[in-house]
Amino acid sequence: MSISNISSSNTIKLVYNDGIAIPQIVRFWVFLVSNILSFICCLFVLYHLLFDSNLRRGLHNHVMIILLIMCLIAELTTIPWTMYLFLYRVAWIQTPTFCMIWRFFDTITYTTTAKLVGWASVERHILIFHDQWVSTKKKRFFIHYLPLIFIVLYGVVIYGTITPMNNCNRPFYYFIPMCAYSSCVYNSLAFGLYEFMTGAILSSVLIGFGSIFLILRVIVRKRRLQQQIQWRKHRKMILQLLSVSSLFFVLYLPPVMLAAAHKVGVPSYVGAQYNTYASLFSYYIAFLFPFTCLSTIPQLGTRIKNIFRCFRRQQMRSVAPQK
Repeated sequence: MSISNISSSNTIKLVYNDGIAIPQIVRFWVFLVSNILSFICCLFVLYHLLFDSNLRRGLHNHVMIILLIMCLIAELTTIPWTMYLFLYRVAWIQTPTFCMIWRFFDTITYTTTAKLVGWASVERHILIFHDQWVSTKKKRFFIHYLPLIFIVLYGVVIYGTITPMNNCNRPFYYFIPMCAYSSCVYNSLAFGLYEFMTGAILSSVLIGFGSIFLILRVIVRKRRLQQQIQWRKHRKMILQLLSVSSLFFVLYLPPVMLAAAHKVGVPSYVGAQYNTYASLFSYYIAFLFPFTCLSTIPQLGTRIKNIFRCFRRQQMRSVAPQK
């Protein structure tokens, strides 16, 4: 990563090199196509989860609805702002306030998404093996709804509070993503360690072990009790979690493991190039997540065909001559 000055006549232009070999114009077009496809898929899945009463009542779908909303927020804010930077080599709005807003949305969508997936990995065990824990309205509120509300509000309150704190007068570099800004609170090693442990490490442990133990519990339960544990009922719930977890195994867990290694003494230059690329491709968590949720939708092929049929009918009506 380097910054250099290029001067010509009366102007001085700052050129930022982030160490990634992919040209910024290529990144722009790749992100543009990915964002459009992901946005369409996200709306499609979210529409069916919200307006299909059977899907909406499924407790295991509630966390997915919130995660899809998080993806929509990212695809309407931080990702377009990053794409603008790729295209024009400067932030869309060059003010400290905009940089703080950019940092806030990026942080809350990324960290809250990981925490929600971590909680989903735990909740699947409850819904499959301990469904009596959510058998009444009171139990559902404390076991199911309250953790979701807490995770979302925690991110909004914490990052909404600390992001504007710039009493140490950090500079803003408008040619770097999020203007290279971070709150002065991160000068405290204690807070940085707290956030790393309660966010990245805890989420990674829950996603990793929660997914693996879920598979093991299903296998052991089937063999020990010689029953299917209502496999057809829980199959989509399990496959849904595994598809989401596999996405995080590839794009989220490796950078966290590398960061943990750095904190216990591994030199910072180890994996530095990987971290650079990992930060770029971390956006594909939001891009690919809606596609992992497609398995949630029953009769997916039929629903897609119905959409195309409606589209064709609309086209025929618009083309047909009026009498």
